[in-house]
Amino acid sequence: MSYAGRCACGAVRYEIAADPIRGFQCQCRDCQRDTGSGHASVMVFPRAAMSVTGAVTEIERAADSGDGKRKGFCTACGSPLYNKPLSKPDFIGVYVGTLDDPAAFKPQMVMFASRGHAWDHLDPALPKLPKMRPGA
Repeated sequence: MSYAGRCACGAVRYEIAADPIRGFQCQCRDCQRDTGSGHASVMVFPRAAMSVTGAVTEIERAADSGDGKRKGFCTACGSPLYNKPLSKPDFIGVYVGTLDDPAAFKPQMVMFASRGHAWDHLDPALPKLPKMRPGA
């Protein structure tokens, strides 16, 4: 399967020639700040399967887990596109909302549920982990 997506202004496009490794919703404070909402919806893919066209700026910062990551966003409009965990160089986490067709997203869990807010209603059937999934 393949996936494609873009930033809000269309200056950055990406394609991913692989199936997702996993999908999750994350309620950590870092994801809340990235999205301006109560959580981020993320699909993880093999990093080598993703190609990007357009100007992307990456900044490095610490995730709530303490691990470092590189966050990529459109240089023109600022749309957050992805996260590259430094401790997992083969993976890339793509924000589902940037996909051309986000309907394929099937979250498997909610991570950092301990930092969630009562107003952020997520699927009650999903397993809710207080922090990051072990081995994520």
